[in-house]
Amino acid sequence: MDHDLTEPRPGEALRSPSSGGRPPASAGSAKQDAIIEAAAEVFLEQGFGSANMDEIARRAGVSKATVYSHFDSKPALFGAIVQHRCQRTMSAMLAEMSDQPVAGTLTAVGRQFLDVLMMPGSLPLYRVVLAEAPRFPELGRIFYEAGPDRCAVALAQYLADQHARGVLHVPEARWAAEQFLSAVLGQIHIRMLLMVTGEAPGPEERTRYVAAAVSTFLDGCQRRA
Repeated sequence: MDHDLTEPRPGEALRSPSSGGRPPASAGSAKQDAIIEAAAEVFLEQGFGSANMDEIARRAGVSKATVYSHFDSKPALFGAIVQHRCQRTMSAMLAEMSDQPVAGTLTAVGRQFLDVLMMPGSLPLYRVVLAEAPRFPELGRIFYEAGPDRCAVALAQYLADQHARGVLHVPEARWAAEQFLSAVLGQIHIRMLLMVTGEAPGPEERTRYVAAAVSTFLDGCQRRA
């Protein structure tokens, strides 16, 4: 096991890429993408604590020094995996937050959110965090800030704007954003995390879940004439 990657380097705390660590030299580089994909495989197979940087470097087809030149710690690399997986979804969510009617925006955002959580690899990544967080408490924070929190922040900003424009009544936008995203998930996510069901809902079922969440949310937040 690589001790320097299982724990922070001497004098360092666990930290996310956004709050510390060397940022990636070139976000779109083929080497960086290869490292992230290889690390995701190793983390999912071996867990965070047991993941070996030599194995990550081997699978990525680069040297260990090259991995360190992009990510100065294992936590930073894990955070980059989460950001990488959420980046496209976040971009799509922000694109949907336009001047179209609120119901249409919430429907598009809810569907994007649900789809990313149902993507192959998303649930195993959650399980890694849940299993390793007691040993590496900051791992949960890194995961939360890089993924779920960013979604909630973006939606809260949109809802606050709609409140200011008099379209919705959401004086506590962050709370409202969390309520909406939770309504979209229902208990689908927890059932799949616990292996109560092994099959993700299909497109039609997802559409129904999102439509119900949007309807319930707007019933409570729509401005009344």
